Amino acid sequence: MKTSANLDLLEHQNLPKGYRAYKIKGVDQTIIARKGGPTSDQVKSKATYAELRNNQKEFGVASMMSKVLRSSLSDGMSEICETYVSGRLTAQFRNLAKYEQGKTGTRPLYLSKHGHNLNGFEFNTTAPYEQIFGAKYFIKPGSRRGQVILHFPAFVPENTFQKPDGATNFKISARLIALSDYYFDQEEMCYQPLSKDFHGQFGAYKSPMLPILKIPTEPMTAMVSLDEQEVPEHIGLFLVMAVSFYQYENGKFKHLAKGSSMTIKKVY
Repeated sequence: MKTSANLDLLEHQNLPKGYRAYKIKGVDQTIIARKGGPTSDQVKSKATYAELRNNQKEFGVASMMSKVLRSSLSDGMSEICETYVSGRLTAQFRNLAKYEQGKTGTRPLYLSKHGHNLNGFEFNTTAPYEQIFGAKYFIKPGSRRGQVILHFPAFVPENTFQKPDGATNFKISARLIALSDYYFDQEEMCYQPLSKDFHGQFGAYKSPMLPILKIPTEPMTAMVSLDEQEVPEHIGLFLVMAVSFYQYENGKFKHLAKGSSMTIKKVY
């Protein structure tokens, strides 16, 4: 059985040369840092590193938010993510703390209030979603919070997409992902979710595999919805949309992930 000590040892063994790992109170994730700077004991205890500790607390909860959002994506959607998307997304989440008053390391991260600042975040910056997709489509809220209706009028795929070389087919995907607001618990001295039970829940939509032809598609309408009837107040709902391209060859579909596109279209 792998104990926490064994896991810490494995983390150290797998680190790139020149890096070290340590943990501090209030941050769930292991901190990775270059060697040669302050020691982990210095960072944990010395007053001169108080601001660094506080910054790491905010980055820790932002990193967790980034991880939960990415783990809520389908395998095909995850393949579209470029190499450094985790760090870029974490930075965007952490920036949300700046919209609230308070001491660094204790400021809340309110996705329900400020999550809209992530609208337009691209998971593959070499293939921006609006440039790659090109067709008109419509998004509107459903009859209750936690529902989004997507409508794609008929379009001609051959004239619509900026597709990668060799692409023969495509799919459209969407995920509506619930992420909780976080506040700093002064008694526990760490960040806590305000809507823990909903954190990471999602609704999904995926179109059929469609050919890239010079004839129009059929119009497509779909509802992306969380299963819950009542979505609480302290939840940000992230609508992630993707278009994936495929090459049909030797009886199989190959995902052309590098030429596919995905974005945070809207946060509710």
